[in-house]
Amino acid sequence: MRLDDQKIVAFDEKPEGDGAWVNGGYFVLSPGVFDYIDGDHTIWEREPLERLAAAGKLSAFVHRGFWQPMDTLRDKTVLEESWSSGRAPWKVWAS
Repeated sequence: MRLDDQKIVAFDEKPEGDGAWVNGGYFVLSPGVFDYIDGDHTIWEREPLERLAAAGKLSAFVHRGFWQPMDTLRDKTVLEESWSSGRAPWKVWAS
């Protein structure tokens, strides 16, 4: 996605290249969002998000801290190794 402050000005699902911001969170939606969904065949990350961005109706919270997905066994292993080694960047509380 391309941002102007916290306003999403364009949304491209899985663009080529490195260093782009990713949608890695939750959506908070109003009922009007259903006007952007044409039916069960609609791919949320394509037409609806692209049209909402073009209409200036998408905003984002930009998280600049640690982020690591846990979608695969490899991701789980990486996170467990970070925790076991005592170098877990998400652990922000005292022991």
